[in-house]
Amino acid sequence: MRVSVITAVFSNKAFVTDAIESVLTQKNVDIEYIIVDGGSKDGTVEIVKSYGSRIHKFISEPDEGVYFALNKGIEMATGDIIALLHSDDFYAHPFVLSQVVEAFEKTNCDAVYSNLYYVKSNNINKIIRLWDSGDYKENSFFEGWMPPHPAFFAKRSVYQNFGSFNTTLKSAADYELMLRLIFKNKISLQYLPKFFVKMRTGGASNRSLLNRIKANMEDRKAWQINGLQPKWYTLVLKPLIKLFQYRFFSYFRPDSIH
Repeated sequence: MRVSVITAVFSNKAFVTDAIESVLTQKNVDIEYIIVDGGSKDGTVEIVKSYGSRIHKFISEPDEGVYFALNKGIEMATGDIIALLHSDDFYAHPFVLSQVVEAFEKTNCDAVYSNLYYVKSNNINKIIRLWDSGDYKENSFFEGWMPPHPAFFAKRSVYQNFGSFNTTLKSAADYELMLRLIFKNKISLQYLPKFFVKMRTGGASNRSLLNRIKANMEDRKAWQINGLQPKWYTLVLKPLIKLFQYRFFSYFRPDSIH
């Protein structure tokens, strides 16, 4: 099975190399690598171009944000499986994608998901949060659950059948996508209890109380768009769950977990 990896980037010359290298050093897997740039002028484009034909598809043009860019990449993809990796993120080790493919081949599922580390921007060996997804159950979304989309790998046919990111949403497009694919349309899942992705801290929705309130309103809209009704406690639990991902609250885990 071929994996189409899509990286959306805009003016991120400081970190994009880490993302690219983590994809190009994946072993025992057939990869189509697609990079969608939003019209960077800071040297990002030159960095991407320096990899030549190792980047299979590359476009650089103004867009309206990361979800627009990811949708472009999904439309361009030809692989059996689609992986989404932001330019701030990188794979934890060289066998991530081969393990993902193995899980698809063994189970014939629609999507595979795993776990994610949040790390400090200036010290990628310093783990701040552990997004331990856990097994999906029928009521998981009611309890504030969702998997991290950089650690979510779906067959291209899933996007063809059920659509990609809803760009009317700013901060909750990934949540709405998971809700639509997993809860509403009940795609089949396989959970791999491994930490496959490292993400640098700094998500926009968590930078201030106002942003968190706006994000919560968008989370509610994600349910409404799909004709679904959350429980009264669902959108309270969703941000609270994040508190228990921080190392201060977590049980001790070795930093070498994969």
